[in-house]
Amino acid sequence: MPNDRWRALRRPSTRFLKRYIMHSDHHGFIGRIYDLSIVGLNFESYEEVARHPDCKYALDTNYWVSGLAARVESLNLIGDMLWLDPYPDFAKFPITQYDWLTVTTDVFLMRFVSVIDCALLLVNEVFRLELDAKQCTIGKLRRKGIPASVNAHLQMMLDEQEALRVERNARIHHGAEREFTEDDQTFRMAARFGVIGKDIHGRRINADRSFKEGLVVLQRYFNRSTRLLQKQLDPLYDLLWEEFEDHFGPLIAAATHGFNARSRHKASSR
Repeated sequence: MPNDRWRALRRPSTRFLKRYIMHSDHHGFIGRIYDLSIVGLNFESYEEVARHPDCKYALDTNYWVSGLAARVESLNLIGDMLWLDPYPDFAKFPITQYDWLTVTTDVFLMRFVSVIDCALLLVNEVFRLELDAKQCTIGKLRRKGIPASVNAHLQMMLDEQEALRVERNARIHHGAEREFTEDDQTFRMAARFGVIGKDIHGRRINADRSFKEGLVVLQRYFNRSTRLLQKQLDPLYDLLWEEFEDHFGPLIAAATHGFNARSRHKASSR
């Protein structure tokens, strides 16, 4: 079962880990696109923008860059749900500690896996491939002729998140649930119905302790997954920046509108 991939890899702990914070818009390529998007202030409608290929390209790219950056930033919201400060009084909450972990897991898997989907949409725009958003898959991008370096990097990202994608599909589409502790059934019953007694290990049932153990397990996977994702995104932005400038330069050179979308050489992002 996909749940097994999420089990604690060491002895259960209630000591919170140091949190990793995702950087969503620190890369120079994102700043470059944000700067160019100011040209949109010259127009009152998209129809007006579409008359100028350089402006349209800059603003369309900004749309998908902004979407990807927002999705990456949203992962920090899941971090807030895993590193609770202040620690809530669940006796006054509408959901239990067990249900909090369940919902947090759903949100993390859905949003984390969709980052690569947002990246595919940005690739589609930068390379001006004109695929419909619903049809934008790595297979279709490959058939459209994206460079081998971009294809290889996207495939690597997909391969690295395969376990999480399987988990996401099993939960969202098949109704599968995962276990957060070594005695998950007891934890669930204690959190929802106040069951008392001893767990399968002979320990006194303590829903709060089990909740913290579950949080630490999810914190570990959150940190590991987001650190890897951060390392994958920066090289992708490097590749897309070069491609963007190759397209944008000739467009701005041919423009006669006099707006403030100016061409300049890409500064090093390293």
